[in-house]
Formats: sequence, C-alpha cells, structure tokens
Amino acid sequence: MQGSIIASGTRIEIIRDAADQAMSRQSSGSNLVLKSRLGPVMRDCMEVMCAWRRHPEFVDEAGEPLPLAQGDAGSEFGGLCRKARCRSDATVVLHTLVEFGAVDIDQDAKVVSLTPTFLAGRSGSGRLVVDGVVHQLAGFLQVIHRNVRSVSGSDSSRFERACSVRVAVELEPIFSQLVRTRGQEFIDAMDEWLERNSRYQSPSGCYEEMGVGAYFINFGDSPARSIIL
Repeated sequence: MQGSIIASGTRIEIIRDAADQAMSRQSSGSNLVLKSRLGPVMRDCMEVMCAWRRHPEFVDEAGEPLPLAQGDAGSEFGGLCRKARCRSDATVVLHTLVEFGAVDIDQDAKVVSLTPTFLAGRSGSGRLVVDGVVHQLAGFLQVIHRNVRSVSGSDSSRFERACSVRVAVELEPIFSQLVRTRGQEFIDAMDEWLERNSRYQSPSGCYEEMGVGAYFINFGDSPARSIIL
C-alpha cells in the first residue's frame, strides 16, 4: 500500500507522519482519534467523480461516465453536482477537477471523465490531491491501531481482511481487472448504503464519518511457488 501512495506523489515524510500519529497512543491512554479533514471543494470533487459512475443517467451501456454538457440541467454537469450534493458551486468544482487532471473539456465543450476517482487525477503541473490519500491512509491505520489494542481488551476489533499469493506475472492484468470489477461492485454497494443512511437524523445529535476501502496489492518480484505433484 505504501508503494501505491508514494507512486501517487505523496512525500514519504507525510506517510511516516500519518503512520506515527495513527500508531501512537496518547499519554492519557484514551483512544486515538486521527482525523484528516478534506477541504470542501476537494470533498465535492471526490463525491462528483463517484456519483458520475454510480447513477445510471450519467453512464453509458458499458457503465462508463458519459460526456456531460456544462449546463445546469439534470443530465448535465450541474445536475451531477446536485446529485452528489455538492456544497461548492458547480463551476468551482469543474475548475478544480480540470486543474487536477481528473476531467477534461472535449472539442464539443463537454466535460469528459479521465480517471475513476478524483484521487487518481493526473496533473501536468505536478499538483496532487495529497490530503485525500492521507485521509484513506489514516482510515486504514486506525483499523490496524484499534485491532492491535483489541488484543489487550482495550477495544473491540473491526473487520480487517487481506490476502496475497505468489502467481505468474502473466496473470497480473487478469487479477487487476478482477479486483477492479469486484471491488467497484463492493464499494458501490457500501456507498449506496452510506448515502441512503446519511439522511438519518441522529437522536443524540452525534455523527461519525464511516466507510470501507478496497485496493489492489502487488508486492513485486517473488520466487516461484513449489508445486507438489
């Protein structure tokens, strides 16, 4: 996972700082609370890129994002921003997405998606959405921290599963596509549940940001497995 985050442009110092904060315990012994707050525009950008693939009116028959006119109608970019419940103006969101390389404007003046998510944005100027990456890293490390504490009975454990096996390098594209397809289905299902229940009014007036993650792992070269016939 660290290799993927470094590849995204995040400095190793930021990763180490996030890891140190997430795995350290306060002197009082209280539970760690690590929060990485995204700016409102960046959060809107992330929600727009997700909504673009989640709602049928914005995708083609293959499930890929349709080019969108820059208007404010329901099937246009402004309508997508409303569907994603953006707090920022649609023009600001569009400008930010273009700046970070997540979308482009084609010859017909339509908005075209270039990446699956805002975090994967490519930028010729070298600008990257680092705080979103650290936000994901912080969430993963919080789970590890909580589950380590659960061994001593300090906290109950949370779901944490991963798997890896050495296989032929020729199978990497196949497995990558499998993870992409199944992982997207899983995230879409969880995101739909979260979106639906985000409208629930808490009787206590207290709220927590919750979520799940799925990611592809490649640890690189490894000796071949012994095969017993």
